[in-house]
Amino acid sequence: MKHVQYSRYHGGSKALEYVEVPIPKPKAGELLLKVEAISNNPVELRIQDGLMKHFLPLRFPFAPGTDVAGEVVSLGTGVKGFRPGDKVVAHIHVLKGGGYAEYAIASSSRVVLRVPEISASEAASIVVAGYTALQSARQVGIKSLAGGCEHLNVQIIGASGGVGTILLQLVKLSGAHVTVTCSDRNIELMRNLKADEVLDYQTQQGATYTSPSGRRYHRVFNCAHFVPLSNFSAQLQPNARVIDLTPTRRSIVVAMVNKVSLRSPHRFENFYMWDNQEDLQTMMELMGAGKVKAVLDTTFPLCKAGDAWDHCLKRRCAGKIILCSSPPISS
Repeated sequence: MKHVQYSRYHGGSKALEYVEVPIPKPKAGELLLKVEAISNNPVELRIQDGLMKHFLPLRFPFAPGTDVAGEVVSLGTGVKGFRPGDKVVAHIHVLKGGGYAEYAIASSSRVVLRVPEISASEAASIVVAGYTALQSARQVGIKSLAGGCEHLNVQIIGASGGVGTILLQLVKLSGAHVTVTCSDRNIELMRNLKADEVLDYQTQQGATYTSPSGRRYHRVFNCAHFVPLSNFSAQLQPNARVIDLTPTRRSIVVAMVNKVSLRSPHRFENFYMWDNQEDLQTMMELMGAGKVKAVLDTTFPLCKAGDAWDHCLKRRCAGKIILCSSPPISS
């Protein structure tokens, strides 16, 4: 089979190799999947650039890829609830990888059945992005997906990306009033996803996160680069909670200082995703019921994974970048 790998840190897309390797065999508790679609995640590029090399080093050659949708080929011993031919979506551990391939191994505890009406590309798009949106909303107290949060004013910064487009839909299900910030080319998309107010970040109003209706925010989700709390503190309600979905060293330090500070009336915190099969099932059910829809930016063939990475680095995506596996060879 073909898969994509790299043998060193740094180098970005130029370090990726499209090579022939044996089809893996599932061990106990694992499934072998024939991959149909893989969702690209920005963190995969950061890991290749050495994000965790000092405390969680990779074994080279390493094949990236965590969010996959495909068909069950075979089962390892002890696997229950699945059978060959099942259409599924899976989350592979980020340090195990292997999703950028024609066939991939996934732990049965990280796999759920795919709703028949949902395509492989759509299913793959809501794994890590869905986890992040659902879990971050819960972290700041937005737990209902059937109303009940009508009293909340929410701001989503960088709402047109893979996480932001899902988060917007989930927060709207809670009943909250949602103001989003994005580039001018994505304003119509945000309106189609039912944002109540849309700010162009290149305008004065967008740069200061000022609600057109004069609302002050109870919750702020930052899906973009780190934004200092001082940049929008004037727009916040007392006791507002601000959550950074892409933690950096700077945001981690700010969150630590904020936690022990007695002066700030607002809470700044970081989000860290965890794998949860039930959350993946929830996202699949929401998508199957038409309550959440996938937003797909561009699709690339697996052999063009480098182009997908380059496109991701431009930071101009609306929704998710998808890789489609090449026609599989015979097993």
